[in-house]
Amino acid sequence: MKKHKGELEIDEDIKLESANWKAQRVAWVLMALVVIAALLGFTGNGGIGDLHRLKAGNSTEGLEVECERFLRRGAPSEFKVQLAPSSGDSHTDLQLSKNFYEKLEVDKVVPEPSEVFTHEQGITYRFASVNQPFTVIFYLKPKAMGSVPLHISTAGKKVNITPFIYP
Repeated sequence: MKKHKGELEIDEDIKLESANWKAQRVAWVLMALVVIAALLGFTGNGGIGDLHRLKAGNSTEGLEVECERFLRRGAPSEFKVQLAPSSGDSHTDLQLSKNFYEKLEVDKVVPEPSEVFTHEQGITYRFASVNQPFTVIFYLKPKAMGSVPLHISTAGKKVNITPFIYP
């Protein structure tokens, strides 16, 4: 330790002070990152505006998809699809890409589909047609981590959405 070269005799350790200042700056940056992450919705529901929600498509065109932008692996989540009824058909088909059932575990679908079948491109849910637009809600749990590109289509309309799943 060195003595201060002034009027007062104060012990000072410049190396320790320098290390302390660096640690404080790192802590400030980490705290700022946590606040920014919370504002963007990384820490759960909330955030500025609807930044925590992903929307694709348009309900007036017959297909709109909405889900959380950031999902947590193993945590329950909702995936909402708004569908327009198929014209002239007695059923409405909703096709989901292979990633949907490979990386997301579906617990429940409301309303319950009349048929469900898989194929090379993914999975198809068939719903009894109604005369007005309706919403299908998938209650699911993500099983994988990372970015999950999903392709959703029905009656010639296709929507792509990519939520992110973190541990």
